[in-house]
Amino acid sequence: MIRRLLLQYKGNPKLKQVISLLSVNVIVIPLSIISSVIITRFLGPKAYGDYKFFLNLFSLAIVIFNFGFFQSGNRALVLNNNIQKAREIYGAELVITGILFLVMALCLSGYALFDENLYEKGLRNTLLLLIPFSFVFLLVSYFEVLFQADNKINLLAKSRLYPQIGYFIMILMIYLFIFNYSGKRVIVIMGAFLITQILAFTFILYKINPSFKNFKIRIKEIIFFNKTYGLNVYFGSLFGVGFAQLTGILISYFAPDNSGVGFYSLATTIAGPLSFIPNVIATTHYKDFSIKKSVPRKLMLITIAVSCSALFLTLILVTPFIKYFYSTRFNPVINLTFIVSFGIILNGFADFFNRFLGSHGKGKALRNSAIIVGFSVMILNVILIPRFGEEGAAWTTFFSGVTYFVCIFWYYRRLIVSLKNS
Repeated sequence: MIRRLLLQYKGNPKLKQVISLLSVNVIVIPLSIISSVIITRFLGPKAYGDYKFFLNLFSLAIVIFNFGFFQSGNRALVLNNNIQKAREIYGAELVITGILFLVMALCLSGYALFDENLYEKGLRNTLLLLIPFSFVFLLVSYFEVLFQADNKINLLAKSRLYPQIGYFIMILMIYLFIFNYSGKRVIVIMGAFLITQILAFTFILYKINPSFKNFKIRIKEIIFFNKTYGLNVYFGSLFGVGFAQLTGILISYFAPDNSGVGFYSLATTIAGPLSFIPNVIATTHYKDFSIKKSVPRKLMLITIAVSCSALFLTLILVTPFIKYFYSTRFNPVINLTFIVSFGIILNGFADFFNRFLGSHGKGKALRNSAIIVGFSVMILNVILIPRFGEEGAAWTTFFSGVTYFVCIFWYYRRLIVSLKNS
């Protein structure tokens, strides 16, 4: 069935972009797996949990401190067909990114100095050391959101692939030369992560060649889109994505160490590729969606068929995979992966229809859905995590996936009825 659908869809010029972006994800998966195996063995459950805690914290900070400006630039690029103007939008967004970083760094420093959980777990000084380099997390959002709007799928693929290759090489060097290092190992891993991100992103920025001509005009344009679109998406993400990122952090506050954070994060990492397929397909069709009255049926069937096949393989392989590569110390990850896999694939399907709504400028629909999901995540976290720890977080991921898909699909159905009647 999948082969027949692909043959029918072969004539579409977007297929090459879909294959290109999916190929990057296929390459990244084994690199991530090997890196993850080495990192978990190098750090152990507790320090691995510390490492994931930092990543979750910075990811949450990006959600809080972007203020919708990346989505505003996204909207400006979707409606633009001029190459020079696109470079100017990239330039204006880069300056905005620098300002956002300063605000974020200041707030994170205050958090590091006054949070008791960080002090009790001995993470305060490490966080203060990492904050000056946290701009790389903002650049991830910069590339992801802007490239899909400008249909720069090749650069988007490189922005995902090059940091992973560099990080993989660094992790191999750690394994070969300093695996018996006796110092604070989490700093070594975070340092490797940040160095490779900075090097790769410097190259990507060079390829974009952002322009700062007509800077004031572009800033005013982005601010306009921020008021009419970006802020709506931002407030939605603040509740939806923000509370989801908070899940991994909350585990830390109800446990004596961060091993549970590591178990939960590893489960979501293993199941994470399940969202790639619908996400990639929708991303490569983002600009095309803006002129469609509904998602093409063939495209939807391909997405469902391939995604469900990937889910089936994940459920079969996760037990031998964890036992062989991660040792018995990480056995709790198996059960967590079974739970989160269903939630993550539902999130992927929801993101698929989310892209369609976003391409039509339906920021309020995205905001409302994210707020509903966010509140459900927060309520479930408060109820489940104090009692069940990381397993409670896994069930939160599952139920939030169900809620997200139902909300987004309902808004999608409303939109296509409206478009067909117009």
